[in-house]
Amino acid sequence: MAGFPIFVDVSKVAPLIVGGGEVAAIKARLLLMRADQVVFATDQPCKSVTALVDEGRASIIGGRVGIDEIKGRPLVISALCDKVGDARVFEIARELGVPVNVPDQPEFCTFSLAAIVDRDPVTIAIGTEGAAPVLATRLRAMLEQQLHPRLGRMAEFAGKFRSLVAKALPSGAVRRSFWEFVFGGDIGRDILSGDEKSARAKFEKALNEQEKNYAGDGDALPAMGRVSLVGAGPGDPELLTLKAIRALKSADIILTDFLVGEGVFKHARREARIINVGKAPGRHTKTQAEINALILSFAREGLNVVRLKGGDPFVFGRGGEEVEMLRASGVSCEVVPGITAATAAAASLQIPLTHREFAKSVTFVSGHAAENGKPDFSHIDFSALARQRTTLVAYMAVATAGELAFELIRAGWSPAMPVMAVERASQSTERRVQSTLDVLSSDAARLQLKGPALLICGEVAGLASAGEVEIVAADVPLERVDFGDGTNA
Repeated sequence: MAGFPIFVDVSKVAPLIVGGGEVAAIKARLLLMRADQVVFATDQPCKSVTALVDEGRASIIGGRVGIDEIKGRPLVISALCDKVGDARVFEIARELGVPVNVPDQPEFCTFSLAAIVDRDPVTIAIGTEGAAPVLATRLRAMLEQQLHPRLGRMAEFAGKFRSLVAKALPSGAVRRSFWEFVFGGDIGRDILSGDEKSARAKFEKALNEQEKNYAGDGDALPAMGRVSLVGAGPGDPELLTLKAIRALKSADIILTDFLVGEGVFKHARREARIINVGKAPGRHTKTQAEINALILSFAREGLNVVRLKGGDPFVFGRGGEEVEMLRASGVSCEVVPGITAATAAAASLQIPLTHREFAKSVTFVSGHAAENGKPDFSHIDFSALARQRTTLVAYMAVATAGELAFELIRAGWSPAMPVMAVERASQSTERRVQSTLDVLSSDAARLQLKGPALLICGEVAGLASAGEVEIVAADVPLERVDFGDGTNA
């Protein structure tokens, strides 16, 4: 990108628009989002330009402009729609060092106009350097939907107290942590809801408490640390929730699992420290007790900590244990749910986990082996599930797939019951293998599962699915499905 985005002050000197047609009026209305006045250089103003003059938002000077009319302007837009005239204005402005733009003439532009999302005084500008203005407009529409209409009031609120906070709290992590607390908690919600009286009372109380907790001698520990247990989803960064992205962008420390997709970390602050504390069979970077200690230690330093987990923190993620520990320690905590692998796999395959004809319920179980290496399914009533015609989804079941299938058959599940194994659900390397319980129980190795993978067991696993699926049938070698287009799975 050759253009560097900046914001130009147009409040002190009115920008100049050369021309008086509809294009000039359109550009004027854009500038008037921030400028108090614009000046048109034209002898033939259109009705739209005249209307702006009548409203007191614009004035008109003669159509012939030179050095005196352009010099000192914050910017100039030449909308004569005449190449010779526009080129002349461009040359004068460039020689004077005044930013100049000629609509739809990139060779006559020293700056480009952005698509703007306006939450005064918050301004978001979107530019494509003229390559795709329609794309910029679409992006603006997306952001308009996502950003609260009162976002500007939050910025104004912060501006009133910025110097007060700077005097009370040291710069760096302590001050940033305080502002994150303001914007991300009850104070921010009160501002957005319009209750600024309540927001101010809570703000003053929080600042006083934080100032007391910090002695100012460089040794005291600030007490404003927060912890977020964040579900990173199954791996595809586009499946992150907006709340998860906001948490990542505010984190000082990110304690992550092995299963988190690399693309997820692109949403983290560049300054954030990322520590891998993942646990996998035969590969435990940290014990759960050590992870708990790390979370608590960083939070007590006043840092914003994100405990990042693949999938959802409360679906086989031990998030409940971490929440209990934080509550017992008096540390503020929030939980951000994530898309779990089962729903991601179902969406990718386009097969439902529940179906009015085939499955009225869905059950999630863990296939993870106990510490002695042997699976224990004694706590699950597989017989009752067989009678209910449910869908059974087994997480972390690569090592125990054969034993699980054997137990299901012994409990009354049909040996011919379809099974769909999905590795790395939602990721670019996703792999799907369809088989049956009898194949899985007799020789699970034939599916060549490497993990991370889950098993979907039930009649829905036999429904037609989208995309490529490997088939492993009983007493038949591994075959690949031919899709008739020269490709196969």
